Amino acid sequence: MINPNTVMYAGVGIVVILFLFMVLQYFLLRAKVNRLSKKYKYFMNGEDGGSIELKLSTEVRELREMVASSENMLHQQELLATMQLQSFQKVGLVRYDAFDDTGDKLSFSLTLLDGKNNGFILSSLAGHDTSRIYAKQVVKGQCKEALSSEEAESINMALDTLMPDIANEGAPQGEPSQGIPADRKINTAQK
Repeated sequence: MINPNTVMYAGVGIVVILFLFMVLQYFLLRAKVNRLSKKYKYFMNGEDGGSIELKLSTEVRELREMVASSENMLHQQELLATMQLQSFQKVGLVRYDAFDDTGDKLSFSLTLLDGKNNGFILSSLAGHDTSRIYAKQVVKGQCKEALSSEEAESINMALDTLMPDIANEGAPQGEPSQGIPADRKINTAQK
């Protein structure tokens, strides 16, 4: 049979071992809590005494201001793009001798078009004794009035002037734009 003193010593030994294990665990956990407490105080107070909550609220406010500023810039960009479509940006100029006796190519046809290909042709015919100026309206790249070959060339030059983003979209990758399609060119045979 087992001696009762032996069982008692074994039980006391197990309790002592468990007690030592619990004391060791207590000190380990206490050390971890102290480290976490120091880190918490550091982050909550910050290096200069300001709390992290204040820093986070400041960062969130600045982020919201940047988003609002970005939205404002996008709105301004849209307004500028709209205004750009309405401004003259495509120009075609052809200088020529309207009369055989003048020389020096004093006559010209000037085409000014906006982003929607609306505008006008201004033609000046200069001679020794006379000078005449004509204006013709251009709507969507077409003129309803009869055109001289020089005026048609001037319109084609203006239509060939592409905005950079349109030129890049119209051209295949890696190739420059080839100008306007043949079906959009003004027929120079009109007179």
